[in-house]
Amino acid sequence: MTPLFLKEAARNPWASGLFLLPPLLALGFTGRGEGVGLVGLYAGLVLLLPPLVLALALPLLASREEWAFLLGLPLRPGRAFLEAGAGIFLGLSPLLLPGLLLGAWVLGLSPKGTLWLLLSGVGLLLFWLGVAALLAALLLEERRALGLGFALFGLLNVLYGPLVVALAVRLQAYPLEGLLTLALLSNPQEVHRVGLLVSLEAPVLVGPVGYLVAERLGSVGPLWGFLHLGLSGLALALLAALVFGRRDR
Repeated sequence: MTPLFLKEAARNPWASGLFLLPPLLALGFTGRGEGVGLVGLYAGLVLLLPPLVLALALPLLASREEWAFLLGLPLRPGRAFLEAGAGIFLGLSPLLLPGLLLGAWVLGLSPKGTLWLLLSGVGLLLFWLGVAALLAALLLEERRALGLGFALFGLLNVLYGPLVVALAVRLQAYPLEGLLTLALLSNPQEVHRVGLLVSLEAPVLVGPVGYLVAERLGSVGPLWGFLHLGLSGLALALLAALVFGRRDR
């Protein structure tokens, strides 16, 4: 199953956007220092990479007709679904990684900065593939999965900041601030961004959400943030395989 979905993902002409996106974004941060360039490029990827990943992955993973044919083969449904997700990851990674390297070259990043850029890109890809897999397993309908996927993207990447700040303000007088910590952990993209800012000492505004992350979670390093980002994606993918396997019964 993995080779089949790898080929399907890699041969989609829109997948070339994964290669072009990082260097194009990097052009906007040239000459501003390594810390600003790296964090700025990561922030740009957070806004632009997820819609592309969702649009590439969901039509493959959420096709009811395709799965009706494939599961006629002697395959365990949950394992087949997990292998399909792995195939999409392996099909998209060879396009994203060279793009990230080219973006690092445009910014003139050091080896350390280049490594963190690569890890950040891979973490984002894993996380949003996990989101796509879970939506596909729950809905098994391409349009509904895409619609809900873009809604989640808007919630996590556009509305998240104002909502978390509003929650923090409202909970000041109540002993329910554990909800705030849970809200902060629900978006590993932001946790990783704060970790990059702290480690690189980048002269970039942390923002109110970043301040809350540092206050609630303590000193967040980039490795902790990357693990949170990547492992969240893997956990979502495993949950998706479990849901898909139980639905097939």
